[in-house]
Amino acid sequence: MTIEHELDPELIAAGFAIPYPDDPFEMRSGPFYIGADANGGTIVALRAGRTQCNSNGVVHGGCLMTLADLAVCYEAIGGDPALRSLTVSLTANFLGPVEEGAILHAYPKLNRRTKRMAFVDARVMDGETCVFTASAVIRVIDRG
Repeated sequence: MTIEHELDPELIAAGFAIPYPDDPFEMRSGPFYIGADANGGTIVALRAGRTQCNSNGVVHGGCLMTLADLAVCYEAIGGDPALRSLTVSLTANFLGPVEEGAILHAYPKLNRRTKRMAFVDARVMDGETCVFTASAVIRVIDRG
């Protein structure tokens, strides 16, 4: 079941796509978009709207963690639909507030991957400002 959501024309024009349109949590929390940088590296993007903000008018910490988690999980499996990823641990560092309307970009970096585990870091940027970092251990599972 695909959850209907208005697409962000700016992110779509920049080459981003929604990776999991059938995921109810990610669609209601986001939607989140996957794209690539000039070198082919993964970027996960989110436009911070009112529904991603808390009562203080800034992006909720849980939303930042979800963005980072999606980025590290996607990077852990290399976007391979034959694989699943499960977060074993995610260490989060909140570096600054994010205002409504910002377009956030998460940049995951795979540090090491074995057959069953991946060790991935991510940084979340609001323009040129790093607002969040994370370090994760991800379990990689074959769907077959």
